Amino acid sequence: MKNKVKFLTIAAGLVLASCSNDVVVNESQKEILASAPISFRMNKQNITRADVKLQETNHYNFGVFGYKSTDPTNNIMDNYLVGYNDDEGNLGYYMTLDNQTTLGDKAETVNGQSYWAYEKLGSADYTYEGADGFYTKSQTAYMSNVANQYLRYWDKNAATTSFYAYAPYINGAGTATYNNSTKVLNIPDGSLTDGYDDASKCEYMYAATTVSKAAYGEDVVLTFKRLNAKVNIKFYEQIDGYSVRIIDLGNGKNDVQAAAAIAGTPNTPGQYYQKSGFSIDFSSSVTAPSITQASGTTATNTRPLIFAEPTATAIGTTKETASPSPTTYYAIPKNNTTGFTFHVSYELTSTTGEKITVRNATVFVPANKCNWTSNTAYTYIFKITKDSNGSTDPDDDPTIDPTDPKVDPEKALYPIVFDGVKVEEWKTDESEYNISDNTQYNY
Repeated sequence: MKNKVKFLTIAAGLVLASCSNDVVVNESQKEILASAPISFRMNKQNITRADVKLQETNHYNFGVFGYKSTDPTNNIMDNYLVGYNDDEGNLGYYMTLDNQTTLGDKAETVNGQSYWAYEKLGSADYTYEGADGFYTKSQTAYMSNVANQYLRYWDKNAATTSFYAYAPYINGAGTATYNNSTKVLNIPDGSLTDGYDDASKCEYMYAATTVSKAAYGEDVVLTFKRLNAKVNIKFYEQIDGYSVRIIDLGNGKNDVQAAAAIAGTPNTPGQYYQKSGFSIDFSSSVTAPSITQASGTTATNTRPLIFAEPTATAIGTTKETASPSPTTYYAIPKNNTTGFTFHVSYELTSTTGEKITVRNATVFVPANKCNWTSNTAYTYIFKITKDSNGSTDPDDDPTIDPTDPKVDPEKALYPIVFDGVKVEEWKTDESEYNISDNTQYNY
């Protein structure tokens, strides 16, 4: 029986990055600010052709390398950690005016001040160990590789100053490097890893800009572009007389899971990339660099993707009202040649309150919809119909295997059908009486 759990893929296109936010600075102010410290404010390139502030997407740090045009050898910043202080939400890095000279101006209207700062955020400088939500020194993943980070200043002797950045900051031996001779920013193979939900660790980006002498003293604006992709899933149903709730898969397996699979009869196991790296060459263009991906590390069907079931007690009944899984998967975009077989269990509730559990319904998403590309968001929308496969037999529960690449050909829902309707023959009861002239009843 053909699998009728249907899907639809929506892929958002790449977006154009804007150059900067508008900032009004008069000439006298520029002259004063030209000798001021170097400060930053951020944008992140969004998938909807609009720029959103980096801190609004759960990114509170990035790494940056800086060189001025008069000195190709000695850097201004060598993998400095630039962190954000969200003093309203107690997120990011704990900062004070005593430690961060440029701290201030959340509205981003004043040059020389910002809630993004790097001064005193070195690993030997940042000693915060509070318990109110800011990153602490013991959270090494968010700490700098540089021991001491000092305030840096504009030099009007240089015609331009260039900055090369990546996010999130990578702590440890696998951190990013920049070679100013080749103009290559390198994120080593294996440093980019796939993951779920936490953009501060899983959503990788890069940015670069060259600031001319005339703009010295203004905040440096960086607009980041993504290196990886992201994947989301949604569900809706069209089964008359029933509502549907997505439940744990069964057999001790939680959530919705997807095994790498290559189309075949039956589907055969596939593989996808879980780690990689990038070399970003700015030698020809700062705004449109040449990007080369590392060889990467693969995973197989034995490492299924896992998405939490939608929180809705009843999923939507149209594509427009499809209920999302709360999980976001950040994928490594590297020429995948595999698709994925999704394993789903759900519960039907009839208009009378009767319930039916369908375990291990499966659907294959083909490779051409899983060949993820950078800066692209993919949404797989699954439609559950009365022709769904799977099983309602509890004895089948122990056989559920989310690493199985095969799609089940058997239907789960068999309608109750009335046929061959019959009526029994009448029973007979006969008795005989003589009709007489006697008008009296004889008892």
